Amino acid sequence: MRKIKTGSMILQIREQKKISRKKLCEGICSPATLSKYECGERMPDGLLFHYLMQRMGMSPDDFAVILSAEEYEYYIWKEFVFEAIQSQEWKTLDELFHREQAMDRSCNKKIQNQFYLYVASVYAEKIEKNPKKSVEFLQEAAQETVPDFLENRLDAYQLSTMEIGLIAMYFYKGGQMNLLSSDEVYLNLKSLLAYVRKVITDKRESARLIPGIACALLNNCVEQMNEWERLSIEEEAIILLKESYRLYHLLEILRFYVKDLAQKDKRKARVYEKQYRAFLEIYEAAGYDTAFQPELLFDSNKQVYLLDEYMRSYRDISGMTQEQVSDGICAPETYSRLETGKQMPHPKQREALLERLGIGWGYFRGDIETTDYTAIELLNQYRQMAAQNRWQEAEQCVGQLKSKLNMESVTNRQYVGMMENQIAYFTGKISAEEICRKDKELLELSVTKERLEKTEIYYFSHIEIILHTHIANVLREMEKTEEAIKLLERVLKKTEKSAVGVEYWWNGMNATIYNLSSMLSDMDDYTGSLQYMESFKDKCMKMYDGRFLACAIGEVAFDLGHLNDTKKAAQRLLEQAFYLTDFYEMERHHNSIEKYYKEYYDKEKVWYDA
Repeated sequence: MRKIKTGSMILQIREQKKISRKKLCEGICSPATLSKYECGERMPDGLLFHYLMQRMGMSPDDFAVILSAEEYEYYIWKEFVFEAIQSQEWKTLDELFHREQAMDRSCNKKIQNQFYLYVASVYAEKIEKNPKKSVEFLQEAAQETVPDFLENRLDAYQLSTMEIGLIAMYFYKGGQMNLLSSDEVYLNLKSLLAYVRKVITDKRESARLIPGIACALLNNCVEQMNEWERLSIEEEAIILLKESYRLYHLLEILRFYVKDLAQKDKRKARVYEKQYRAFLEIYEAAGYDTAFQPELLFDSNKQVYLLDEYMRSYRDISGMTQEQVSDGICAPETYSRLETGKQMPHPKQREALLERLGIGWGYFRGDIETTDYTAIELLNQYRQMAAQNRWQEAEQCVGQLKSKLNMESVTNRQYVGMMENQIAYFTGKISAEEICRKDKELLELSVTKERLEKTEIYYFSHIEIILHTHIANVLREMEKTEEAIKLLERVLKKTEKSAVGVEYWWNGMNATIYNLSSMLSDMDDYTGSLQYMESFKDKCMKMYDGRFLACAIGEVAFDLGHLNDTKKAAQRLLEQAFYLTDFYEMERHHNSIEKYYKEYYDKEKVWYDA
């Protein structure tokens, strides 16, 4: 499978977006270093690659990097740190803060130090109870890559989502602790909002930032804003969260919105009040703190693979021996140490080995192969249209996308073919049997039974996982649910053994797990379905995934409704799912939940007060 080289991707996106080399790398590396990356003379480490992509407005959800064992340990440490902060487990944070993995010599030092100072800030406030020291650390962290951010010179930079979030956190904390005036906080947070609107074009990235910055403003600067300004900011944040199906700072923004809306539109306020209460119950039941958490403005989950494991998997698939892979590049003994993670390859060795194994370094994570960011934006538009059943518009979108792609690429043929099949099926042009056959043919372009049997771990690309899930769903409609379950279980079994970043695993497997659970319910295996869904529900909250949270709660309610002595709990969960699917405008799920509720619980139920 052809993969996009990191440097050429950075170069082409930067030139398409008309971003100067100096502006892109300001504060994180030199223009000369960036030039070497773009020319392919050197490769950026994972941290720097994601920062550069974010600075060009690309979502880190779209890209994957392959890490050495040493880098991977650092990434996993970061994931544990964020999880401890999100769940406010300060003892765990204390222990993590002093681990040796807190710094990794193979990654960009500025970005590492910025993160370390961020953690030091949280540590100073939550553990040492020293708010002034906490704000000082935040200032140092922001200045690590944006040295003059206090001089309001943001337009000189092309900032990443993480840097913007860090600066917003500094002004929020400074205002809360009376270290900065409310006027200073107001002007700078408003400036940050304007910067995000101008620079961050990806809705998912905007949804990470705008709701949090809005909450920072509403908590600190209510006297500086009139009712119209507050409602405008609140509605912008809520629309972003709805469109991206995210949960970022949702409870806090809804709390403010309901309060302000009550003065203007009481009926609309009652609707959002019900939805807010449903989200609140879910978070409280899961043991989450429901207060605004500004620390989560600095979000850093990434798509990552483990290099040694990935090399081993691809060698198994290719059928090559270690001697064959290493021939002319390094000694077989050296390669053995590389494949077991005991040694890290030199840059030239790494590039040569990955080339021989057919593995790229940094690339779009398997949806489509392209360096054209407009193609990536079209793909995201298609997903939005498909979710809303706007198939005529989706067909036009696929036509535009196809014209921008190299259709000799297997990955591109698979993804475009899958979209065309989906449109044809949902517009009644092909039958269930036909779409199942067509999707299987697409899948077999890269995944064969023989390849799967050669390796215990298989790194399915995103399109391969989607095709498996689509085929399983059609088999379910054809009343071949047992066959569909076996298909999804195989995908899950192959993938769950791999050491991959939480973002890669989640973005690939969320639909697979949900559909598998739902199919087990079809077979009356409600206990088996619940075993998947209970942990899945918690993962949805950790990943800020509102759409699958709504689906998961509905599925749990359905399963509990069929088990003894759980009717009351099932009814309450079903009510929560009703309000969540209404908030995210998930019409099909919402209508099925309401129909099921009226049939089995209360046909006269009044959902929203008159």
